Amino acid sequence: MVFLTEKQFLGKGSERACYLDPRDDKKVIKVIHVSKSTNRQNELDFIYMNDLLKKNCDISSIAKCHGYVDTIIGKGLIFDRILDFDLTPSKSFRYYIAMKLISIDEQKKLLIALKKYLEKNEILFVDTCLTNVFCQKVSPNQFKLIIIDGLGAKRMGLKFWLYRNFSLYVKYKMKRQWSKLMKIYNDDVIRTEIGKRPITRV
Repeated sequence: MVFLTEKQFLGKGSERACYLDPRDDKKVIKVIHVSKSTNRQNELDFIYMNDLLKKNCDISSIAKCHGYVDTIIGKGLIFDRILDFDLTPSKSFRYYIAMKLISIDEQKKLLIALKKYLEKNEILFVDTCLTNVFCQKVSPNQFKLIIIDGLGAKRMGLKFWLYRNFSLYVKYKMKRQWSKLMKIYNDDVIRTEIGKRPITRV
C-alpha cells in the first residue's frame, strides 16, 4: 500500500490525478479521481503498453508504464517521470513554444523526429494535446520529445481493438491525428508570435 498525500500531488486531468511516487522520485502514479471512470484510462494504458512490448516496439519516446500499485486513494498505474539530463523535471513542449525557449526550426525538427518514430513503431498518439508531449533536455543544447499521455485510444471499445490488431487502420488513424496535432502546433506558434490570446495551460 502506497500512501499518497497532497505533498506528492503533481496535477489533475479530466479522469486521473498524477502523484510523485514517494518510493521513487523518478516515477509517477496516476490514480482515477472521478466517481465513475467512463474512459477507463488506466486500464487502456496498461493494455496498450503491454501490446507495444509484445510487439518489441521501441518505447524510448513514450513514458514507460511499470504496472499497477495499490494506494490509499485507489489503484494506481506507475509511469516513468520525465526528467532532464540534470534530473530536473522536464517541461511540456507547449511550455517551450509559449516561452520561445527553442527556435521554430528546432521545434519542427523535433516534430519530424517524433513523427518518424511513431510511424516506424506504429504507435498511435490519439489525444494530440501538446501538454501530453514533454520536451526533454537530454544535454545543455539537445532536446527530445516524449509522449506522456494520450496513446492508443481515448476510450475502450471496438475502435481500440481495431487500432491494436490492424496495421492499415492504425496507419490511417495516425495520419489523421498527426494533421490535428500540427494544426494545434501551428495555432500555438501563431498565438505566441502575435502575442494575442496567450497560452496559459502549459
